[in-house]
Amino acid sequence: MEARQLWILVCAGMNLILAQYWIMREYQLVFASSEVSVLLAAVSFFASCSLGYLLAPKRLERFFPWLCLLLFLLHLLLPWVFKEVAAIFYRRELPHITPTLMGLGIFLVAPLYTTLLPFFVGAREEAEGRITGEAVTRCYGLELCGALAGIVAVLTAGRIGILPLLVLYFLNFSLILAYVFGSRRVLYLALPVSLLYGFLYLPLERAASEDFYRSRDVEPNLRLLATTQSLYNRIDVLQKPSGEKLLLLNGREYFNPTDLESFNRYLAGIPSQLMPGSKVLIVGTGSLSSVYHASRSAATVESVEIDEQVVRLTKDLFRDFNHLETVKNWRLHIDDAKHFLGSTEERYDLIAIDMVPPVYIQTALLFSREFYELAKQRLTPGGVLSIYTGGWFGEVDLKLDVYSPVKTIDEVFPEYLVVNSREAGMAFVYASPHMPFGKRELLRLLEESGTSEQDKVFEPSEARPLITHNRASSMEDLRIVLEWAPTGYRDFVSFFGFGVWP
Repeated sequence: MEARQLWILVCAGMNLILAQYWIMREYQLVFASSEVSVLLAAVSFFASCSLGYLLAPKRLERFFPWLCLLLFLLHLLLPWVFKEVAAIFYRRELPHITPTLMGLGIFLVAPLYTTLLPFFVGAREEAEGRITGEAVTRCYGLELCGALAGIVAVLTAGRIGILPLLVLYFLNFSLILAYVFGSRRVLYLALPVSLLYGFLYLPLERAASEDFYRSRDVEPNLRLLATTQSLYNRIDVLQKPSGEKLLLLNGREYFNPTDLESFNRYLAGIPSQLMPGSKVLIVGTGSLSSVYHASRSAATVESVEIDEQVVRLTKDLFRDFNHLETVKNWRLHIDDAKHFLGSTEERYDLIAIDMVPPVYIQTALLFSREFYELAKQRLTPGGVLSIYTGGWFGEVDLKLDVYSPVKTIDEVFPEYLVVNSREAGMAFVYASPHMPFGKRELLRLLEESGTSEQDKVFEPSEARPLITHNRASSMEDLRIVLEWAPTGYRDFVSFFGFGVWP
């Protein structure tokens, strides 16, 4: 096998990994990011790989080079065209159609690379005049080496952002294109285009993302103020004409100045007010507004966040809400929450879970009985765990066999209070082995803030009859991920008549 053929297989394997990582990020933005979107993207990707094996170049030999050139141009356009087409569906009020773009987008990517493996295997066996497993082993081994190199690239260059990975992707594509055409002239043309892509990507991607967000939020003057991509999240900060800023992680709104600011007050501010001088740990950061609310009454505040890029972007852009310049008792830990709580010897008076919703298995683990038990071990005897439910307590919870965070808390903590917040639009739970404050103290504080007439507080004896037929979340039962899936997927399933969504 020629040396250049060896490199082509390595490039193909590397691009298969880079393409999967890149396309997955695009889908996370457009489809509001969930384990369901990751699963559908993975299934579509592997299905498209199978299509590539089926359409080996021998069957496409006459026009395969031109097909590669067409795909090269389509790949250059894919990030912007994909979001613009999705924006059209949203403007036409057809968001449930957007998941069909997933399969189409991936089918334009993977087959190009998987056609090369059977082609080289066949060419090697034809040259040797016999069919052996050696050709498959060697060719697949080279492609696998390229895939491992792609993983290394994601874990290293990917920490800087998506741009270095995309430039590497198109440089590899240029080598493949030159090989299938058998011409260095093609390489000399494709390489400058790949490098130029690095300069054009960010402004064009910003414009397409901005248009997509405008279509989704029906806000014609919405502006994308800042954006970055880390290994864990795509982080966007949007600004409305009024000056209001929104924080979105993977296309999901994580902070706004209205109900989500109230969210931070109920999650961290209210329990810390009821426990002045406490030692507080906040799991997750977001806009860092929860740090400010807790710090006003706490002795010390610590945050644990796995994604440092979130902190870097929001620290200054949301200073009107986090007031970090006035917070002198805050410390940040960059770590996974499960690892941090499992390894620290510290005990806290208040642990507030300010995490993204349980749309992934990894985040769903932070809503499980086992994680609450771990958090309980890190509380002082009169310490409190503060969580949000994501919904209104006392109505939806009456449904049978539906996950209830209150049910999960009830299985771990003997004492707790549930408060329905009209301002935040959801319920919050304060749980403790020995509750340091009661319903009366909580209602008094709510009355002082002018929300007691709107809010309702439940003690365990009042909450338990409402969760009798509900389900707790645990490591053995993480159906919570499906129940938190974006509504668009449920519409998609119903639209095509695939039955009832779980």
